[in-house]
Amino acid sequence: MKVFSEEWVKAYVDSINNNANYKAAASWWEGDFLFVVQPSGNLDEEVKLFIGLYKGDCTGGKILSPGEEHVILKAGSDPVPLKEGEPPSVEFVFSGNYDNWLKVLKKELDPIQGLMAGKFKLVGNMAKVMRATKAAQELVNSSASIEGVEFL
Repeated sequence: MKVFSEEWVKAYVDSINNNANYKAAASWWEGDFLFVVQPSGNLDEEVKLFIGLYKGDCTGGKILSPGEEHVILKAGSDPVPLKEGEPPSVEFVFSGNYDNWLKVLKKELDPIQGLMAGKFKLVGNMAKVMRATKAAQELVNSSASIEGVEFL
């Protein structure tokens, strides 16, 4: 399966929900993410990936269609469940180019260190994200545990 495909997202959601270490590290976390993968290397168009995260569980995920909108919630807002036909609402947007995302997925770059080094950008409460470094590492571990992934 190709990375950042609908099939990959489904496997990623399952992997997060089967990761006991993530559940423990994120038991307090409330806040959905939009991961934005910007074109670079072998990726020639932007990919936007919604991931719902609530108290140690992944509530869902999906690839947004090109041009599909999203809503950015105010910090500390209650998560809004993903509904068919409505734009996803997220508290956080984490963006970076494909080459840097690839390094994260291959566990060559920690996402928080990448953020601090300017390789990624964050829209949302930076202090809250900084308190969740172990949860972020477990999200990476969840992606790395998916078998049969083809990188572009």
